[in-house]
Parts: sequence; structure tokens; C-alpha cells
Amino acid sequence: MRIGILSQWYDPEPGPAALPAIYGREMIRQGHSVRALTGFPNYPDGKVHDGYRIRRKTVERRDGVDVHRVALYPQHSRSAVGRVLNYASFAASAALSGGAALKNADGVWVYNSPVTVSLPLLMHTRRGAIPYFLHVQDLWPDSLIASGMVPEGWIGDRAAAMIRRIVKVTERKATTVGVISPGVRELILERHTQLDPAKIVYAPNPTNEQLFRPVGEIRQELGVEPSSDQTIDFMYAGAIGDVQGLDTVLDAAALLRDIPAIRLTIYGDGISRERLERRTADERLDNVRFMGRVDQDEIPELIARSHIQLVSLASSPFLRFTTPSKIPSLLASGVPIVGQIGGDGADLIRAAGAGLVVEPGDAAALAGAIARMAESGPEQWHAFGESGRRYYSSHLSVASTTSIILDSLGAPQPHIQD
Repeated sequence: MRIGILSQWYDPEPGPAALPAIYGREMIRQGHSVRALTGFPNYPDGKVHDGYRIRRKTVERRDGVDVHRVALYPQHSRSAVGRVLNYASFAASAALSGGAALKNADGVWVYNSPVTVSLPLLMHTRRGAIPYFLHVQDLWPDSLIASGMVPEGWIGDRAAAMIRRIVKVTERKATTVGVISPGVRELILERHTQLDPAKIVYAPNPTNEQLFRPVGEIRQELGVEPSSDQTIDFMYAGAIGDVQGLDTVLDAAALLRDIPAIRLTIYGDGISRERLERRTADERLDNVRFMGRVDQDEIPELIARSHIQLVSLASSPFLRFTTPSKIPSLLASGVPIVGQIGGDGADLIRAAGAGLVVEPGDAAALAGAIARMAESGPEQWHAFGESGRRYYSSHLSVASTTSIILDSLGAPQPHIQD
């Protein structure tokens, strides 16, 4: 079967932006031909990645996938104008210059974020004449409202109403709507009462299984172990923005400063990093380290060198429908987790039996969970990790979710390539 992928994001972009390529490689492995329509890589810092320069369009081959790239305005900052230009420029370029990528596709998988991807989607599928799987990654316009990109008042209300209409059109025309968090299904049905419930399926995102493997394997291969200097290292890796709720992590660190064995190590970058680093210095939080941005390829080894992983999201009704992409990565790695997170993300950690969870924004509860995890010791850490790994293999693997996508598009039974 000839599968098209439509996504503003693609390899070598890291984190959630790597998901389209993960699905593309699995579709190839299952015996299908794949073309992707995407932009030039500039996530997460808005700078075009080394080895690329913006052109009207170009084609490269990555892991068996023909990747068609079209021009966009590179931007990923707090600037609402800049982000709108980033999203709109890709939508326009993909609509005008990207037709060859999806031409003759039997079905299209769509990374449905940002909402502006709707323009090339509806154009190149001829308003759903070509079957497409709409994989909902973010709620729109909720994502824009939560980030402050939609202004308050009449203009913001009109913009939000327009986005809601666009969302309903793409949902109605889709062959299948995939949701990565169970709660999103009910929310979509509540907002779109005319949508057939049978069209909405739970299709959780996997991780890059080439990178995120059982931590015991990585430790053995690389000859590394967590620090043995009596320090228990709790590691956070990911975006450092407002929605990650890392102020609560610092609040918890302040409550834990009298426990010298506990250290919090934060990897990543984002709009809140500089402010949080200043706060750490001002409050003399010696148990917190900011290590800066690292390449995704380095993350598994860093996980192997630490003891416990942190997952953090701020307190927000909207974020309760969010499942951070790092959770599947940590479950696949077989490591213990402490999460300050609510809603679907918290439910996933609990269902996997992978660690301890507290409500976001509660620094005392988070400090207590960190202390309890530290005290529980290596045997309990291993048990949490093994439980999470088993859950990932049974419920979240790339093979299982890709099969859901392909089945909905009418693909024949896979011919697995070794």
C-alpha cells in the first residue's frame, strides 16, 4: 500500500517531532511504501538544523521513506506572531508545493498539530476522497489558548471559533480520528456531537524503540551505572517552558534541601530555563543542576547514569488531557518514575505500575514522593521499571499502534521485513 505522511515535523527533529518518522519506519517494515510531506527541521529552538537550508522544496530519502520538504519560516519561541508565521508558512508551502509527496497515495496518516496542517490535508486528500487517519496530538484551539497565542477579547473569540470549525471539518472528513489520551475521545464527542463515535480510536504514541531500550541493556553495553557517591539522582529531560510546571519541582527541591542524598538534574531548554536557573541560584538550591540541552541520542545513556526519572506538567484543566511523549519513552526504558501530573498522563503511569504520582502544583506532595522513592531502594526501583516495561510492550509499542493506523486505512495484512 502507498502511504502518505503529512506532518510539519519530522526527523531529525527530536522528542514528539520524531514520531512521524517512527511511524514511517514501521510502515516500511510492515511492507508498505511511504512518502512524507514535511518542513525543514527547526524544532525545538527555531533554528534550521545543521546540513539543511531553506529552499522552496527538496526531497531526501531517510530510512526508506521519501521525505519531501517544503519551505517554512523557522520559529519556536514565545512570540505569538513568530509561531503563527511558522505554522502558516508551512501550511501554505505544503499546500502549494507539496502535492507530489501525497500524489497517488492510497491513504494518509496526519500528525494533527498544528491545526494549520488542515489546509494541505484537505487540499491533497481532496477533502477526504483519499482516506486519512487524523492523529490528534494536541487539542485546538485549547493549545493556542493555553500558550497565550490567542489574545483575549473579541479577536481571540473569533479566532477560536474559526479554529473549532476547521477542526470539525477535518474530523468529519477523516476515515478515522486517533487519540493518544483516552480522555480526549470523550472531549471530542462532547464538542462534536454529530461525529460517529465508532470513528474515534485510542492510538497511543510509542517511542523511538531504537533509542529507548531496557536500561539494563544500555548499562551493560556502555559499562555505565548510576552514580555511586551516595547521591540518588532524579533526572528530568525535556522542554523547559511554562506548561512543564518546573517551578513546583524547584519548590520541592527547597523542601528537600536537608536531605543531601537527593539531587535533581534537569536537561533541556526552553523559554523558562533562564528564569528557573536564576531562581535556583538566588535561592541557593544546591540540590538542583541545570545541564542544558542535549541531543536526543544522548538521553538513553543519561537515563542509564541516573536512578529515577521525573515527569512534570503544570496544573491546568487542559493539560489533564495531555500525555507527555516522555512517558512511553521511560516505560520502554524500564525505569522508575516520579510524576507530578494529572489526568491521562497520571493514569498511564499508574496503570503501568511504573512509579509514584502526585497532583501537579503540590510541592509538598512532590517532595514527599521523591523522598519515598529515594528511601524505597534499588529493589523497588527495579520492580517499578520492570512493570512499566511490560506495560509498554503490551499496550504502547510502535507495531501495535501502526497496525491500528493501517487497519483503519484498509491496508492488507503486513509483510514484515526483518
